[in-house]
Amino acid sequence: MSTGQVHRASMVGFKSVFETLYPSLCLFANTYLSDMDTSKDIVQEVFIKIWERDTPYPNFYAIKSLLYTAVKNRCLDYLKSKYHRSIVQSPAIDFDHMVTDDFFYTQVTLIDTYAQLERAIKQLPKKSEAVIRLTLNAYTNTEIAEALCISKNTVKSQKRIAYKKLRQALGSLLNIF
Repeated sequence: MSTGQVHRASMVGFKSVFETLYPSLCLFANTYLSDMDTSKDIVQEVFIKIWERDTPYPNFYAIKSLLYTAVKNRCLDYLKSKYHRSIVQSPAIDFDHMVTDDFFYTQVTLIDTYAQLERAIKQLPKKSEAVIRLTLNAYTNTEIAEALCISKNTVKSQKRIAYKKLRQALGSLLNIF
């Protein structure tokens, strides 16, 4: 993803922003709504409004910030709407907590971290990727070996390979924590 100027007239640039941020924005919206279908609808609505606005953005980070803020605001508006309150008979939602910057930044950080981890896992060799995905699902080495029809030592070897590559891919992220 280029960090150069993103403009509506640049269909390629806008498509690139959409493909890069859409999954993360949907997960982010879902932290507010707990409904993935509605989250996807809201994110699509936000992208359409940005497209129709015809405003150039200085770089990728500017539009990313705008999109996250717009999705947050749209989610909060949805939760406050009469439609939502009439459809969902849920306990009172803690809006005071959800509108805080602390909640917003925590959610953005979690979603971005998850997206970076997911991209790094997809770059692993297939066997290592499968082993790591099962590891993240709390499988033991023995269970992984049985599920993938490989030896326990192969599991350990694939984990070593995966962890080394993940440390390289996520090095800057690991320094944050």
